[in-house]
Amino acid sequence: MFQFLQGHQFHPFGCKKTLFTCTVKFHFQIKFFVALLLSSFLVLDAYGQEDVIDLSNWGIQFVYIPGGSFEMGDIWDDGFSDDEKPVHPVTVSDFWMSQTEVTNAQFCLFLNDKGNPSEGGVTWIELEDEDCMIQKVNDRFIPKGSYWNYPVVEVTWFGAKAFAEWMDGRLPTEAEWEYAARAGGRNIKYPNGNRLTYADANISGVGDLDIWHKASPVARFQPNALGLYDMAGNVWERCSDWYGEHYYNESPTDNPQGPDSGHHRVMRGGSWNYSPMNCKTTTRGLFIVTATRDDIGFRIVRNVE
Repeated sequence: MFQFLQGHQFHPFGCKKTLFTCTVKFHFQIKFFVALLLSSFLVLDAYGQEDVIDLSNWGIQFVYIPGGSFEMGDIWDDGFSDDEKPVHPVTVSDFWMSQTEVTNAQFCLFLNDKGNPSEGGVTWIELEDEDCMIQKVNDRFIPKGSYWNYPVVEVTWFGAKAFAEWMDGRLPTEAEWEYAARAGGRNIKYPNGNRLTYADANISGVGDLDIWHKASPVARFQPNALGLYDMAGNVWERCSDWYGEHYYNESPTDNPQGPDSGHHRVMRGGSWNYSPMNCKTTTRGLFIVTATRDDIGFRIVRNVE
């Protein structure tokens, strides 16, 4: 169930990083152990990729993101919208981010533990939507067909938040997301540089490595320099922040959390249905918390303790 990979030393209540001098402690819910044991054996493995934690065969890998300072926003002055301005200094603390978007298989583990209750007047995932790739069979939630490793979609913001909290995590802030997408705040338009093609991401249309008309399985394209997959295209990713069109005018420098209230939450990264302009590392999207779509998913983060 656990694999603590190279660059870490295992301790009963956490793991001490050897590459970065910090200690990370994890507190998991007992019911999460039970759900994972349904499909995997307990494994303790001290070897593998550097700076990655693998929780189970269908579990979530977290990549360590060392904090830092960067200039957030449209530093090239060619953004899709003025809400990417003004460019402003931001500092984020260290955090862990899931290496990929949350998949249908991972979300099913959560649903089989917690069910699919209503929040905000709607269920966490809209099973009745034809684009939902999860179904309920004999009182168990399972992915449809071969969609185990595709990003979960048709999930509300509440459902995404509940999953993150079930994992003792949270949704990323907008600042954390942009910092990570830009590989630690580098001045790059896209996660892997200043161009985005069908060889780099699942975006609108098909060509080269992009053979999917809708979402693709996760991690089918090269990751960015931090080891994060699909930070551009595939599915939009929900963030914790309320959306504020002019928030950049008043954003604090240290770990901004977004406005105190709003009507929509931020989403980032673009999707399979959008052009490269909409998939930039600085592009800001917004969506209401109770609505779902077939090109909106999420990934999660955890604090460094």
